[in-house]
Amino acid sequence: VCVCVSVCVGVRCCRRCCLCTADRSTPNLVRGQRNKECRQQQPPTTTSTMSADKLKVLINGKLVTTPDSFEVINPATGKVLANAPHTTQDLAEQAVAAANTAFETWSVTPVEERHAVLAKCSNVLTENKDELAELLTKEQGKPLAMSKGEIDMCIMLLDKASKLVAPVDVYEETETKRVEVRRVPIGVVVCLTPWNFPMLCSIQKWAPALALGNTCVWKPSPFTPLTNLRFSELLVDAIPAGVLNTVTGNDKSDFNLGAFLSNHPLVRKLSFTGSVATGKKVMASSVEDVKRVTLEMGGNDAAIIRQDCDPKEVAAKVCKGAFGNTGQICCAIKRAFVHESIFDEFVAEAVKAAEATKIGDGLEDGVDLGPLNNSMQYNKVADLLEDAKTAGAEVRCGGKVDGPGFFFKPAVVTGVKEGVRLVDEEQFGPVLPIMAYKTDDEAVQRANATQFGLGGSVWSSDKETANAIAARIKAGTVWVNDHVSLTGAPFGGFKWSGFGRELGKEDISAFTESQTFQLAK
Repeated sequence: VCVCVSVCVGVRCCRRCCLCTADRSTPNLVRGQRNKECRQQQPPTTTSTMSADKLKVLINGKLVTTPDSFEVINPATGKVLANAPHTTQDLAEQAVAAANTAFETWSVTPVEERHAVLAKCSNVLTENKDELAELLTKEQGKPLAMSKGEIDMCIMLLDKASKLVAPVDVYEETETKRVEVRRVPIGVVVCLTPWNFPMLCSIQKWAPALALGNTCVWKPSPFTPLTNLRFSELLVDAIPAGVLNTVTGNDKSDFNLGAFLSNHPLVRKLSFTGSVATGKKVMASSVEDVKRVTLEMGGNDAAIIRQDCDPKEVAAKVCKGAFGNTGQICCAIKRAFVHESIFDEFVAEAVKAAEATKIGDGLEDGVDLGPLNNSMQYNKVADLLEDAKTAGAEVRCGGKVDGPGFFFKPAVVTGVKEGVRLVDEEQFGPVLPIMAYKTDDEAVQRANATQFGLGGSVWSSDKETANAIAARIKAGTVWVNDHVSLTGAPFGGFKWSGFGRELGKEDISAFTESQTFQLAK
């Protein structure tokens, strides 16, 4: 069992979630319910401490102290970094009620005023970038430079949201009538966000949601709540009361915050980033009262490396796409298919690239990769690697590092094929299985032979052929001679990897309803 985003997911699920489940056969959770097996895997809940007094949830424009707290672990040391507030059911109810009440005025607030609020948020983030980046590294594990880059992307998203305007489409206009379609806000949006990019994956949800007139309840992961809580504290004077509410919770408690919010009748939209298993539960929770839902879930991205590639050059880039953020990227390269004619040379170069990577505490200079974020994910990745070895795989380099911390050296694995868990599942860690293929058709067939469909890539010096192959990949985003880089376009997945899209122009569809008017003239 691995623990993911805000709660925990179950057997062989992937990495990031915001509800508590056990496996894909577990029935849908009711409000506040959690799974006993997952409860045993969660960090212990403690009574309030001095550090908990410093960290508070944001409800209706006020910073609120909770009666209980839970431990947040520094993944570089394996030791307690801080205690975070555990939201009670009563406080969660207050947060939803505050968002619902604020929606009545915020939804009709002139767009220019909403834009001004988001511009203030951007300014606050800019002014506190260094503090927040350091805190992000301490709780998530990524190198400080990467944390600063994440904050920079958040500033960009806030700036973009501060200019976001929903268009009005005119379908017909005569002397007597005008038919137009407007995009109107949905209502209370719950943002369920992960631990791999705690700030980025949160702000990409609530910033456009607020810009378009919605109000939000934001639930960060219990593994990385600190930066989110601190940013919320800094926003108290920037955002009107109730428009953005931030609540955190440890799902070891008898009260499961994620399940409660997902099933709340006043919530009209769920925006989720997490595992497939948990995403299915989130979707199921939306059925009873027909909540709108957007799901960005797991990936098992394939990279196809053709025979006309330079193995040395491409191997370095593929490893970067596989191992970045210690493999904890939803659209990282999870499988590499390399043409048999360059297979041996490519593997040798991939091993060189992996072994040249410096791992360590993200606050240290020159570190390329930090630790995995939590012990459950560390154990999951180690288990997948051991399972592959049992199946006959050859581990060319890398593997787990005994503590302190949850460090894992980038691993290159050969001698595996479909049917091995490391190939079939999402590892969400720095382990790359590399497999040989003979023809382009074979590579495409094997790349698509998965229930996932988040991303994929084709690598070739023949751009025309590579573009044609890319069009055959069944995934939400497909790159040519690249992987993982942000496109600025809508993002989401095919098949089990997602439902709906966010970012780019799809932000408007994600966070508004379409309303048609036939107006008299």
